[in-house]
Amino acid sequence: IMKKNVKKVWLVLTAVIAVGAGSLGAIDLSGFNGSDLGVGAVITSNDVRIAVVRPVFWDDAGAYQPLRIASTEADLTNNTFANITYITSESYTSDTYYVAGGGFKEYDTDGVIFYDVPLATLTGKYFDLARLSTTDESTAAVWNRTAPELFNSSMLHKIWRIWDNDYTILIKGISRPEGSTAESRNVSNVVINSLLYGYLTCSPSTTNGYGAFGALDANFNLTGRTYTEVDTVLDFINEADYEKGRGTGVTVSTSVKVAMMQAMTNSSGMSTLPLLDDKKNLNTILIVGLLGLTTIAGLYISSKKKIKV
Repeated sequence: IMKKNVKKVWLVLTAVIAVGAGSLGAIDLSGFNGSDLGVGAVITSNDVRIAVVRPVFWDDAGAYQPLRIASTEADLTNNTFANITYITSESYTSDTYYVAGGGFKEYDTDGVIFYDVPLATLTGKYFDLARLSTTDESTAAVWNRTAPELFNSSMLHKIWRIWDNDYTILIKGISRPEGSTAESRNVSNVVINSLLYGYLTCSPSTTNGYGAFGALDANFNLTGRTYTEVDTVLDFINEADYEKGRGTGVTVSTSVKVAMMQAMTNSSGMSTLPLLDDKKNLNTILIVGLLGLTTIAGLYISSKKKIKV
C-alpha cells in the first residue's frame, strides 16, 4: 500500500479517519519510532486460521494433536497414512472462559489452539481433528478423533469445539457456535489478539480478510469489547507481504485493527491515501490526518512491543 515508515502512519490514520471523531479516545504515538519490525510471520493470504477448544484429557499422555486432511472419508477412517496431510497446531493461548473454573461449564478445557492451514489444502477435502499416540504419523495409533467432515468455508470464523468429553469414546464431534448468543463471544482478549493475527486487514477476502469481519464480529463480539494497551497484534502494511507471509510488519493495537477492518468493510474507498515520501513527510501526514479530529480513542501502535500469536 505504501513504503516503509509512511505505511505505518497510513494504517494508523486511515483507521482513525475511517471510524471518525468520538469513536475512539486519546492518541498515543509515543512508541512510534518510524522503524520497520521486519518480523517473520506465519500467516499468508493463502492460509486460514482455525481456533480449536479441546477437553483437558485431549492433551494427556503427550498426545499428538494434528488436523488431518484427506481426499476421502475412508482415508481418515482407516488411518491411511500415505493419503493424509497432517497440520500441526501453530500456537496456543490461555483463556479466562475456556478454562477450568471459567465461564464454560460443560467440561474442563485448557484454552485455545490455532491451526494455520492453506485454504487450497482444505478445499474439497475431508478433515478431522485427531489425538494420536506419537508424532510418527506412519506408525501412530488413533486414540481419539472427530467424525470426518467435508470442508466448506461456512465453517470458518468460529470456534471449533470438540464436544465429547468421554475419553473412552473414539469418534467425537465438533460444535461451531455462532451468532449473537455464541459462547465464543465470551473469550478473553488474548484469544482475539491471536485470532486476528490470521486475518489480513486490507484484503477483501471473505476467508481471511476484512470480508469476514461481519461473521467475526457476530461470533466473537469484536466491536463490543474494551481493549487495552496490552492487546496487540502483528499486521502487514505492504500488501505484497500478504502472499509472502513475512517481511515488513508492525505491532498494532487490536482496537485499531478492529476499527480498520470495520471501516474497510463499510467503505471501499478507505484503502488509499496519496503516496508521499518517507521520513520528510511524517509530520505533514500526521498534521493533515489529525486535523479536525478532536476526540480520538483507543489508538496505540508500537514498533518495540512483542506480539503474541
